[in-house]
Amino acid sequence: MKTIVKNFKKVKGLLWVCRKGRTGDQLVIHSQKLIESPPDLIIHLLCRHIKGKLSCPPELTILLIHNHEYEPLMEKSLRYVGIENFTVLRPPISGTWVHTFKIRAILNYLKSGACKTEYLLYCDSDDAVLRDDPKKAIRYLEEENCELLLSRTRSKKIYNYLPQVKIWTDQVANEHGAPGWYINAGVFVGRTSFLCEVLEAAMDYVTETDLTGAEFKRLKANGTVYKNLPEFPKGFGCDQTILRYIYPQFYPRMKIDYQGRLAMR
Repeated sequence: MKTIVKNFKKVKGLLWVCRKGRTGDQLVIHSQKLIESPPDLIIHLLCRHIKGKLSCPPELTILLIHNHEYEPLMEKSLRYVGIENFTVLRPPISGTWVHTFKIRAILNYLKSGACKTEYLLYCDSDDAVLRDDPKKAIRYLEEENCELLLSRTRSKKIYNYLPQVKIWTDQVANEHGAPGWYINAGVFVGRTSFLCEVLEAAMDYVTETDLTGAEFKRLKANGTVYKNLPEFPKGFGCDQTILRYIYPQFYPRMKIDYQGRLAMR
């Protein structure tokens, strides 16, 4: 039975990819459905129209973060479309991966001076594919008249622990005619100077003992989230939640891509 369910998910995922390959016009496709099928097939279906045709503009750094020994999906897609000049950060870790490693890694990279470009495009490594010209990311940022543009999602998980932030975020989304959209931190583009400023603020909520996803689920099940994390989201271990929390502090310099041009989620 498990095999049947697994195969059904693969077929369903492939049908979804085929549909998006024909109709989607987002710069990045970012979805868990992408990991349900062979990566080379996924990339061919989504990117065959631009195979070997793209390049990264000199003013943009494309950044990935992972510690895999293999080449993840986004790396494969970049090389497939002809982009070799991207940067991969590999944070030193001991134990289980915590998502706030991403905040620390990007901030250290920016503060080191290693990033020489005015703009930075970050994409998750495991479940995202680049399928259009990355210079469009800069255009979208400038057209939105902001300095950091984050992709959108319908998921509102964790907002029950940030009720006031959700009220504010919903109000802004409604003002833009985009109710029900929230920050997704899996794809974003920003001016490197401003991104550094945002991540400096985000570091106020990062600790040396940030929780893993599994540890947080245990607290949630026991109803002890606030008891163990009285300064939530400090110590939670989720970069996306921290960015959602500080969003009001940086708006309108920091915005959600309500038009959904940056990434499909």
